[in-house]
Amino acid sequence: MSSTIDREPTLDARKFLIAKTDQATEILKEKGIDVWITYVRESIANVDPALELIFDGDLTWESALILTADGEKIAIVGVHDAPEMEEAGIYKRVIGYREGISEPLVNTMARINPHSIAVNISENDPLADGLGAGLHRLLLRRLEGTIHEDNLVSAEDVIWSLRGRKLPVEVDAIRSAIRHTEELLDQAAADLRPGLAARDFATGIRESASMRGLPCAWTPKMCPIVSTGAASKVGHVSPGAETIGPGSLVHVDFGVRVDGYCADLQRMWYVSANGDGPAEQIAHAFDTINQAITKAAAALHPGVAGWEVDQIARDVLTEAGYEEYQHALGHQVGRAPHDGGGALLAPRWERYNETPYSKVEQGNVFTLEPSILLPDHGMIALEEMVLVTAEGCEFLSKRQMELPILHFPS
Repeated sequence: MSSTIDREPTLDARKFLIAKTDQATEILKEKGIDVWITYVRESIANVDPALELIFDGDLTWESALILTADGEKIAIVGVHDAPEMEEAGIYKRVIGYREGISEPLVNTMARINPHSIAVNISENDPLADGLGAGLHRLLLRRLEGTIHEDNLVSAEDVIWSLRGRKLPVEVDAIRSAIRHTEELLDQAAADLRPGLAARDFATGIRESASMRGLPCAWTPKMCPIVSTGAASKVGHVSPGAETIGPGSLVHVDFGVRVDGYCADLQRMWYVSANGDGPAEQIAHAFDTINQAITKAAAALHPGVAGWEVDQIARDVLTEAGYEEYQHALGHQVGRAPHDGGGALLAPRWERYNETPYSKVEQGNVFTLEPSILLPDHGMIALEEMVLVTAEGCEFLSKRQMELPILHFPS
């Protein structure tokens, strides 16, 4: 395969941000929230994760990006940031201040007179929790003495829907990232051989992606995650020195980023010993994982609670005699591999807070990734990606329905 790939055109940043801010105003209207303020400062050093959805650039002084349910788009920024903001053309009204933001902010709120002002604080999702404690207090001080200091509510639900409801251009970028990831994994299979260390196999995949101009979807030192054999560490870990041997499983968790959007897939191979196929125990576990994915996908549709989908997959495994997996069935994917967006296909455990109870929405992109740990063989796991549609869900990835058997001369 060629070392380069024909790349799709990059996203038009201005068109994208206009579309997302338009989408945000519709979400505000739908949820009965009058105003959403993203309040930032020194954004190059202290980045609010929501900022990338509504603005492309850095803001230095205290800045308020204001979107309303009535469709207003207002930016209150320092005078040195105002020219760039005006040129971007995303916000129809740009107010540049010199000495302090209080006066233009209070005057703007008095004119709009909102009953509710959503700000970026969240107990459930770090991607909706960009307003730090100090800056939150500072915002309250700027609004002190007005009726608006008591009208602040969490923007969590707004950000969840804005991040989770993918526009067609976002879905296209995700599809591209998936396609490139699949091609790289197919190519990598040709490099598998007995004696190859997991960390060296991972390095080869990463270098192939780099040659194609494709950054890793998450931290490079553990992208990809590679495990082989029962001794491999399981979880978010860097690949180790364990080597691929005859009769062993090879498991890879990998994704690349295209136009700012991620793929997150898991694939498996079996290295044959003496020309034999995998043991019945391995084959049965692999088939059970696929059954769980199939049944979960059939239940995934707008309006279902995330925990309900997770429970379906979990039941497939436990009814087949396996222990339940110790993680969520699936997470949303987008500009981050774990993209927030509200609903999580997860059990009702404390660590997931309220996210398992959130409802799935059309336009969400999820992973489906149940797993089985076989003590004598290692991890059996697949990870597919799906798009939630009006009728159900569509697989974006090409499902791995069979376990490839790799034969090597003795």
